[in-house]
Amino acid sequence: GDDVPAPFSSFESTGFPPELLREVHQAGFSAPTPIQAQSWPIALQSRDIVAIAKTGSGKTLGYLIPGFMHLKRVRNNSQMGPTVLVLSPTRELATQIQDEAVKFGRSLRLQCT
Repeated sequence: GDDVPAPFSSFESTGFPPELLREVHQAGFSAPTPIQAQSWPIALQSRDIVAIAKTGSGKTLGYLIPGFMHLKRVRNNSQMGPTVLVLSPTRELATQIQDEAVKFGRSLRLQCT
């Protein structure tokens, strides 16, 4: 697409809440992975993105954290209903994604069902 935003070079440049950044650092991340650095600025603009990366590259947080930021913006609107939907091709992967969503969403007081 046009006007692609620059990747984030550090967690501090993301503008994510400090409590979320603490969770990310405690999970062992010292800087955004390449997939996170590239995908976060795009997803945070509510733009579509298709990304491919190896297992263990941080893809899950690449889409969960922008989803969390969206939830924080709309969380007080009870008329919205579900506002983030993650589709998974397998139950096993869905379980892994939910585990990550619960783990990282906890610091923002977000519920994942």
